[in-house]
Amino acid sequence: MEIHKPKAAHSVREFLVEIGTITCGILIALGLEQAVEQVHWHHEVETERAALQDEARQSVTTAAYRVALDPCIERRLAEIEVSFRRQAKGQPSGFRQPVTKPPSWSASQGSWEIALSGQALAHMPHTEKLVFSDAFDTYTAFHHLRTEEDSIWRNLSLINHPEILSPGDWVELHQAYGQALGMNERMKTMTKYILEQVNLGQRPEAFQSLDAGRLRAFCTSLY
Repeated sequence: MEIHKPKAAHSVREFLVEIGTITCGILIALGLEQAVEQVHWHHEVETERAALQDEARQSVTTAAYRVALDPCIERRLAEIEVSFRRQAKGQPSGFRQPVTKPPSWSASQGSWEIALSGQALAHMPHTEKLVFSDAFDTYTAFHHLRTEEDSIWRNLSLINHPEILSPGDWVELHQAYGQALGMNERMKTMTKYILEQVNLGQRPEAFQSLDAGRLRAFCTSLY
């Protein structure tokens, strides 16, 4: 194979032409590389955005599920108050079924955690990143509140065993009842904010038959 060596420039003009040709080639290559990279990150951002919106829909559904429970929780708390009054008079609670914690709808936040450790989030507009951050911070806070609410209701479920409760236990039950009342108000504020302010344009999904059944079961009166 015959290799042609580049000819040396014989004038400044030829030298400048060669330099210009090389420079143009480099700029074109860099431009193409940048264009390919922009297309790549545009795809990555769109994929990440879709995943975050799908995850947001799950959290919005969780909030909507909790809203559907609101009237049932209020009635259940009122029924527990009645049982306290009956206990103070030495009367049985008269419950037809045990007190249980409100059912919950679980939602994942794995996509947000992946986004925080990846690079796609860095290629989103700053304002959009702030919107996602506010939303998922709120979803996390809501999850923690639901966990705390479950703990309060587990304490309240001791009312199902009045025969083994001491006077001190009844005092703790009254405290748990007060905590449940306060938590219910906090949950109303939180769910309203999620559904109206940080829903990321998502609507709640329809409740599955199992979750709808659990909701109906909890909403059954104790008396």
